[in-house]
Amino acid sequence: MITVEKTDADLRVTIPKGAVPPEQLNAFLDWLRLEEIVQRSRLTEEDASRIAKDIKAEWWAANKDRFIPPDER
Repeated sequence: MITVEKTDADLRVTIPKGAVPPEQLNAFLDWLRLEEIVQRSRLTEEDASRIAKDIKAEWWAANKDRFIPPDER
């Protein structure tokens, strides 16, 4: 049985070893860590969109030759 214990400073979750496959537990913990980072972040949605566009443009510039045949460039 999964249990949750509250203290003044923490929430403690106890999960029996066999209750959740390790891969799923690791994915859940990664999600929790990401949520913690997001809560502390000052990144605006506009900044995030700009960064995403830059990353996509850089990726496409580096990889477009893999998807467009030479005779179509």
